Amino acid sequence: MEWTTLVGTGLGAVLGVGSTLLGEHVRWRRTIRDNRLQDRRNLYVDCLVALRRAHEAMRLAADEEHTSPQVKAARIRQLFQASGCDEARERLILTATDAVMSAIDASYHSLRDVREILASGSSLTSASYQTARQAHGDATRAARVVLRSELSALDL
Repeated sequence: MEWTTLVGTGLGAVLGVGSTLLGEHVRWRRTIRDNRLQDRRNLYVDCLVALRRAHEAMRLAADEEHTSPQVKAARIRQLFQASGCDEARERLILTATDAVMSAIDASYHSLRDVREILASGSSLTSASYQTARQAHGDATRAARVVLRSELSALDL
């Protein structure tokens, strides 16, 4: 009888420790997944916000009065460079999937097209700007779909 009590106590201890370790492991994996999801979400949002800020800053500069077309072009290019688009895109390159990078690159390159059209002297009402703006909007909306899909897959 003493052996059964000892074996029962030992088995209970092993089961208790094992279930505690299993619970901690599950909690640890959930924390890692949640942190990864939050980090990825922040990267995606930072990149989209940088693209948006660049576009808005370039639009404002294109609408301002400048001493010469060269000054206007330089200002627009400077605002694009200062927006952080390149840095945000580079941060994504390290961690993003090919689908995400392809979508972000399409949005980024379409924004560069907008930059060049505005820097060439086109007005905000010109057909060339409107076409480029539409292309950039389409590329950015497509990127959002891909980003949401990626985040949903990580959230499982």
